[in-house]
Amino acid sequence: MTDVSPKPSVASRIEVDRPQYARIGDLLRGRILSGLYPVGGLLPTEGELCSEFSISRHTVREALRRLSEAGLIERKQGSGSRVLAAEPHQNYVHAMRSLDQLFQYASDTRFSIVSVTSGQPDVGLFPDLSDVSGQDWLIVNGFRLERDEDILICHSTVLVNGHFANISETFQSYTGAIYRLIEEKFGVEVSEVMQDITVAQMPLDAAAVLGEKPDAMAVRVARRYLDANGTTLLASVNYHPADRFSYSMKLKREERRSAFV
Repeated sequence: MTDVSPKPSVASRIEVDRPQYARIGDLLRGRILSGLYPVGGLLPTEGELCSEFSISRHTVREALRRLSEAGLIERKQGSGSRVLAAEPHQNYVHAMRSLDQLFQYASDTRFSIVSVTSGQPDVGLFPDLSDVSGQDWLIVNGFRLERDEDILICHSTVLVNGHFANISETFQSYTGAIYRLIEEKFGVEVSEVMQDITVAQMPLDAAAVLGEKPDAMAVRVARRYLDANGTTLLASVNYHPADRFSYSMKLKREERRSAFV
């Protein structure tokens, strides 16, 4: 495999390298779950937390923001942080009813690329790529965020068909949907997307990016983007924190034809 980007951190340093706000947030979440900070009660003030952990107010506020996004606390200026629940709610709703909505999802978020390599993906990462087995892939690792805010949604590995590998030349300044880049540059079109959703343990690199514990569980969303001939143009494997993700789907009954002519 040819590496065209810096090496990621080694697994043994992942817990140390997790953002401090993520580790403080996990500790406070544990205290809420244990009842040390009961539902209806107040958390210590920002100043008290700064003093206890010897950290800045910025770090405290980021840790509290994560708890607020999980639905565990409510923050009000002048009133402190009140505990709302001991268990987090699922606050990222992934609503998908058509291929157009999937494409809109890519447009409404942004993809930050961490590394780009060329070669064969790890065995088991995506076993359904038999239509192009034996050839090299462009392997893109990164994370997806909200379009206008630095709120992490998921960690993503995107596998690009080797025939389109030279699109990596434009990655430096590109934050949009990679499938769109392929369509525009090569004159091909995505006509079908195959999607599988499972629950799995979060990989170490994904946990480090998302500020999760190395053994955290994730919702794994794998997709294959196919052209009209059934050839895989690209595939993606996305890991969402299991406690911050839900999937919404609307189904309608097909119109029944009359039994009488």
